[in-house]
Amino acid sequence: MKTLACLMLMGSLMAQDLPNGKSQYPKLKNKLNLTELNSDEVGKISVQFEVNEIGVVKNPRILDTFNVRWNTIVLNAVENLRFSPALQNGTPVKIRYFLPIVVR
Repeated sequence: MKTLACLMLMGSLMAQDLPNGKSQYPKLKNKLNLTELNSDEVGKISVQFEVNEIGVVKNPRILDTFNVRWNTIVLNAVENLRFSPALQNGTPVKIRYFLPIVVR
């Protein structure tokens, strides 16, 4: 139950817009390069991963998928993402990130 509440909180925080009024998802969409996912199918793939203190993605895993044959493509794309590290009191810290990917 704790894990579910944590994931729901993370999802709601991530869904909020950034302070400048622009969402971060369009940038991630461009960085993911999921052109191999061209299909008539529609669904969602949920990925969880950690971003370490230098902005590198670690331990990506699929939490939910509608098509298992796309899991490897999504995991490879997520592993290639680079982020600015999260800061806590001005110090870079490791964080856990939840990313829903909608395929249309």
